Amino acid sequence: MSQRYFIIRHNSLNSTQTELKKILAQDESIPSLTAVVAKTQNKGRGRGVSVWHDSPGDSALLSVYVIWPAIIRESFLVNKWVCHVLATVLPKQVKYKWPNDLMVGSKKLGGLLIENRWEGIRITSSIIGIGLNVKKSQQQLSRAISLEEVGAGLSTEECIKAILNAISVSLDYILNPPSLHSRYNKLLWGKETYRSYSMSSGDVIKAQVVDVDQQGRLILKTIENETLLCNLDDIRWLPSES
Repeated sequence: MSQRYFIIRHNSLNSTQTELKKILAQDESIPSLTAVVAKTQNKGRGRGVSVWHDSPGDSALLSVYVIWPAIIRESFLVNKWVCHVLATVLPKQVKYKWPNDLMVGSKKLGGLLIENRWEGIRITSSIIGIGLNVKKSQQQLSRAISLEEVGAGLSTEECIKAILNAISVSLDYILNPPSLHSRYNKLLWGKETYRSYSMSSGDVIKAQVVDVDQQGRLILKTIENETLLCNLDDIRWLPSES
């Protein structure tokens, strides 16, 4: 049986992620699957210093509090689980660019922001932020794409409810790391061709995505057949290529 989710709605917020963290700071007893949803964000967050751009009502903007039903000791397992959940809802052409972008071809559909709460050596809960372009808007960046443009006839509200339903019925799937890894590997973006990447050293390389290891590091194979293990700040895809 699926677990019930709880939605706290706002017309406008600085960030659904920040709002949910504020709620948790005031009351740690809030139930699992509590979600904060906004029609627009003024300071939507991405990883690092990146900012989420949206047009009011055209994007699915939500953050969900999840209490895990099992012991989790690998933070990237949560990323794999979220990608599996979204893959049950989104069109098949959506791929997942390590570590937190949703792509259709070379265009960005959305992004993830996952913040885990650790107790000792285990993750007990996570706040999962999701932003998706649902409808095409005039403010949409040229490197972005929407669900509407890939033929998904969902309203923003339908998209949010579909995601929350998928989360609520999929919690126990976190108990199967091998299956999650296999699933995530099939969904990885960048495996189909060699692309240009900028390294933290300043070098630019041509490489193809191979996999992600248990520590969440990206495994690349260069055009010279060299294998590279990359942490989050080691590498950046150069989006000038299609």
